Parts: sequence; structure tokens; C-alpha cells
Amino acid sequence: MQSQLDRNGDFFLMQHSASEFESLVERHLTSLSDSLVHYLAQDYRDDTMVVFRDILPIELRHAMEAEARALLQAEACRRELIIEQSGGTPRAYSSVGRDAIRTNGTYIPAFFDSEAILSFLSHIIGEPIYRVPYKPEEFIINSQSRAGDTHGWHWDDYAFALVWVVDEPDVLSGGRVEFVPRIHWDKEDTRSHLQRTLASEQIRSVHVPAGSCYLLRAKDALHRISPLTKETRRTVIVFTYATTDELSDQTISHESMESIYPTDTNVASSLEAA
Repeated sequence: MQSQLDRNGDFFLMQHSASEFESLVERHLTSLSDSLVHYLAQDYRDDTMVVFRDILPIELRHAMEAEARALLQAEACRRELIIEQSGGTPRAYSSVGRDAIRTNGTYIPAFFDSEAILSFLSHIIGEPIYRVPYKPEEFIINSQSRAGDTHGWHWDDYAFALVWVVDEPDVLSGGRVEFVPRIHWDKEDTRSHLQRTLASEQIRSVHVPAGSCYLLRAKDALHRISPLTKETRRTVIVFTYATTDELSDQTISHESMESIYPTDTNVASSLEAA
């Protein structure tokens, strides 16, 4: 495994084989105390959301974050659209899709492919989880940078999102994780369901600092990233995981992903062929 990464203006070379990456991650995770792991599992059970600060050793954390910034600089596309499938809510950010990351990245794909990470997350959640079967949703990079940029209210297609925060604005500049746990997606009348939920339920609001990540049961939580209030930056890597049942669930559809990422989902090529 070899990556050329630009961090804080310094050009340097990081080298790890896939087996070295896995070995470092496994050794790090097994070093975490039982009390910490128990606390994280309990925190997830309480809110179906938990924030991690030490899921990677620091050298791999820096390498993965630097890789995300480099990919964003080289490959990002600006997305500004309204997603009807989530009730007409907005998306405004720059992003890098799965294919560009898989082709040009090393650490981000290695994180997603890691058996040690998968086992650790399954332990925290309390049930087996799996890599998502729909490749465009494996991992993406999103970055909000303009005042008003947001990832509007929505539900995810698959059960779990692990979101690694690479860059985060200060607590007064927006970009907070807002969510209502244990609320299912009513796809027959999404906008009315969304309005009723926001009017009647308590909205949780969390500021997740850079260098941390959070795990959310995102299929069963209405959630969004609040709009930035000024020009700043919130950059994240989003990893998606599935339950056992979702691996063979033919009712799961991907209209939102197809709208936001037409190239990665092959919608663009299909339209050109037609």
C-alpha cells in the first residue's frame, strides 16, 4: 500500500501493505479497555448513535484524513440539488464518489475492507453487520465549505453509517449532526411524515470534532447536517454498512444516490445510451 499525501503543505510518503494496515488496526482495537468498549456500546444502545475518538492508531488516522483531503482537491464534484425522495430537502456540498476513491485511494478503501473494523463495529452495535452490497454506497467523501451548504433531512437506504470527520467548523458555525432516533422512513408520504416528525419530536444536536467519527443507525433515524453559517469547512468520509437481512433485500432502492452520484451509479451512462 503506497500513498503520496499532502498534509499541512508538506509532501511526504506513507507506505503500508494491506496486511500491515489490518495488523495495526487489530492491535490498536484490542488494546482498548473493556470499560471503554462497554461504554461505547451502551452509548449506542441509548441513542442509536455513538461518537468514537480512538478507533484508529494516530498514524493511520492522519494518513486517511490526508488522503481524503488530497482526493477532494483532485476529484471533487459540486452537488447542488433538491432530493424529492427525502421530501424535497436540499443537498449542497462538494463530494468524491466511491469509484474515484477506490481507484485512487488506499487508506479509505483499506478501512472499509478491514475485518477488524467490521468486527469491532458489530460488537458495539450488538449484532453482525456487513459491507453494504451496493457498491456506490460503500464510501464517499463530502465537504461543505460555503455559507448555507448542507446535507438536508433524510434517511439512509441501509442501516448503518460510520462518518469520519476530517475537518469540522467551530461549534457556532453550523455543520452539526442533527437527528431524531428510532423514526422510520415513510416512503409513501415522506414530506408530510418529515414535517410531522420535526414538529413533534425532540431533535438531538451533536458537534463531532475533527479526528473523531460517529456511528448512526441511519436507516431508522431522520438526520441531517445543519447548514454552515459562514465560509468554513466540514469534510467527512462516509462508510455504509448493512444488516443481515439487507444483504438480500430486493425492495431497497437507490433513487437518492442515483440523483446525487449519477456517474458512480451508472445513471449517467444509461441516459447517454438512451
